[in-house]
Amino acid sequence: MPRGMHDPASGRNLSHRMDESRGFQFKSAAVMARYTGYRADNLRTLLRWLKRVPGSSIFYHVHHALFRRHTAAAAFVNDFARWAWTTLHEETLAERLAILDPLEFGTVRAVRDAIVEVVEHHVGAVETIPHVPGLSSFFFQEARSVVFPTGVVATSLRDFAAKVRTVGPDSIFHHFVVAPLRVGPKENDFSKWIERECGAPEIAGKLRELSPYSDDLFDLRERIGDLVALYL
Repeated sequence: MPRGMHDPASGRNLSHRMDESRGFQFKSAAVMARYTGYRADNLRTLLRWLKRVPGSSIFYHVHHALFRRHTAAAAFVNDFARWAWTTLHEETLAERLAILDPLEFGTVRAVRDAIVEVVEHHVGAVETIPHVPGLSSFFFQEARSVVFPTGVVATSLRDFAAKVRTVGPDSIFHHFVVAPLRVGPKENDFSKWIERECGAPEIAGKLRELSPYSDDLFDLRERIGDLVALYL
């Protein structure tokens, strides 16, 4: 679409301000992590507990790892890959776990099954399974979240492009990373609102193409703002 505020496909003026009740309400979540009681000191026990721990633990170690990523430079975006690399020194396994894109799976169960398949294949291919000391074990955790409004509301695309840059990474995480588990695979809260309320499916589609696993959440926030601004 040419640079400008009118979308000829939808017939809508993209600069139009809507009522706040239809605006995008930025939300965030307070997260508390707790130990599940499961820990693994080698790959066989890791595999055993991967099959048994609550889905909330898989979600925490795959999706919440992205939220924690901006505080620590790391090549891997999930905790299983990181433990395999830094503690077990299993580089091949770590790389195979790291390339799993959670956004390709519609459910936590599907993510769990994919991780189990990778670890099972590796365990079956190696001759020895080393153990690590207790404090170096993989401690399975899970998170409990309380969602709350931030008080930031966007009432137009121009307003959204500006205000999305002001919210914290926890808000981006809630609307872009957690959202697919609520609204469907490859979907996010931003795209849904932009398509339905702003009548801008092209912008919504471009946002769906962004992967939160290619950048940290600060960079992702800027990419979202930049992408929307291109159409203003």
